[in-house]
Amino acid sequence: MRIILVEPSYEFNIGMVARCMKNFNFKELYIVKPESFGDVAIKFSSHASDILKNCKIVDTLDEAIKDVDLVIGTTSNIGTERNLRRIAIPITEVKKVLKGKVAVLFGNERTGLKNDQIDKCDILTYIPTSDEYPSMNLSHAVAVFLYEMRRDENIRTVKYEIATKEDKEMIMKFLNEMLTLTGLKGIKLEHSLIVFKRLLDRAYLSKREAKTILGIFARIRNRLMEKGKNKEEKTIYPEWV
Repeated sequence: MRIILVEPSYEFNIGMVARCMKNFNFKELYIVKPESFGDVAIKFSSHASDILKNCKIVDTLDEAIKDVDLVIGTTSNIGTERNLRRIAIPITEVKKVLKGKVAVLFGNERTGLKNDQIDKCDILTYIPTSDEYPSMNLSHAVAVFLYEMRRDENIRTVKYEIATKEDKEMIMKFLNEMLTLTGLKGIKLEHSLIVFKRLLDRAYLSKREAKTILGIFARIRNRLMEKGKNKEEKTIYPEWV
């Protein structure tokens, strides 16, 4: 996918766009007739200066899109039935229409894409924003767009083992036994277990975290058993405790 900045005004935005591209592993940048381009852009690109060093500076939009199959324009000005030129699809639908070599246009910070530039687009898209202030900063818009394009891809995966369903079920079993030993019962016990299960389901637990919780609950449960009615029952600890 080629990112095309059309007549950008500010170097710092160019630099931050490059940084966003690096974050999401996009490399091809074209800049059409920038007002300026130099050290400031490099500075704001941080560790993405290679994107700028390899970018193409061209004088016309036609040069930037001449070898692509699909041109997508971005806009904050969503069209109506009377403004057919600016009828756009939400950003969440863009991946469904991608085909061949794709170029995505981002307009000038002050004016966005002009009508003659929009006429060169096959599709227009927009980022759903507040009606009170729909226009986003250029680099922010690029970041949101690129994130959406990569959202279902595993660019960077977690480096630890995730807790399994069985791990969570074991935690709930120990919690149930532990709370029962404290005398909690009936609807209060049921509600307590529901609340904790919801917390557990929302937590992105690692295998190690799950085992730590299991170990804590096992110790509490077994201590309660030693001090309560079940003294005669053998104290059992999981093998990892």
